[in-house]
This record gives sequence, C-alpha cells and structure tokens, in this order.
Amino acid sequence: MSTSTISASVNTTTKTIANARIREAGQTPNGLIKSMWEYIASTGEVPDFDKDTEAPDSKRQRAIQHMHQLMDEMPKNTPLSSMTADDVKKELADRDL
Repeated sequence: MSTSTISASVNTTTKTIANARIREAGQTPNGLIKSMWEYIASTGEVPDFDKDTEAPDSKRQRAIQHMHQLMDEMPKNTPLSSMTADDVKKELADRDL
C-alpha cells in the first residue's frame, strides 16, 4: 500500500509544547496524526476540537460570575457580612474547612 505525507503549520511554541505532551503520553506526533486520520476514515467522524475547547478568559469569567453568585446568596447581616476577606479566610481556616 502506498503512503502519503500530510503537513500542517503551527507556531513554534505550540509545536514544542504539543510534541512534549505527546511524548509524555507515550506517543509520537506521526503516530498520533496517523491514528486520527485512520479514525476519521473508519468512522466518518471528524473530531470537533473547537466545541470542546473553552478559552481561559471564558473559564475565568465563569468562575468570577459563580463567585459573585455565591456572594449574593450569602446570608446578610451576619458576622460574615461585616468581616474583611482576611477575617473570613481566618474564620474558615479555624473551622478546618
């Protein structure tokens, strides 16, 4: 069976990081690409990496929104509501949480 070469361009930093992670996983870039092409050929499914990838800024924004939601749900007019952030940390640390 004849073979063909597939090529793609990525920036040098991405290539260096990806190659290191691929090696850490016990694979090679060539083997990984070959496996992905064979998967697509045999299943007809093309992985949609974009839908599974969430930008770090988006994750950070969701975390901030969640923190604000939790703060809004906290009971008001309790000792915690008049405490500084450092006081709250100390109080929670003292509770072994």
